[in-house]
Amino acid sequence: MLPNPYFLLFIALFGSLSIASAQHVAPPSNLAEELCTCMGGINPDSNDRNFDLAVRQCLNAAVSQHSGEVIELLRRYPGQDRKFFMLGLVLGSALDRSCPQYPLVKDRLRLMLNSVNRNIPSS
Repeated sequence: MLPNPYFLLFIALFGSLSIASAQHVAPPSNLAEELCTCMGGINPDSNDRNFDLAVRQCLNAAVSQHSGEVIELLRRYPGQDRKFFMLGLVLGSALDRSCPQYPLVKDRLRLMLNSVNRNIPSS
């Protein structure tokens, strides 16, 4: 499992939240383009575990390779206490607008999350 900040980024990118659509702030283009390109290389027919791992590797690689851009984006929201969550919302919004692969990846991850949630017993 990813460290907590990356988990928030992951949830914000692929969760069902639409808060970022009101943000109209675009992340640095190299970061979004790198993430989009990486997601385009993910095999859509892979099993859930490998698909999830591939998406996480894309996130890790993009954040690592563009750390300066990530830091600059995080500085845009000095009062935000969940900076990685905000980063995920902004990136997700940018990918929704500019990455044709993103909706496919997002929908697959939502289906995976829904199946996990159905298997968790409620009390």
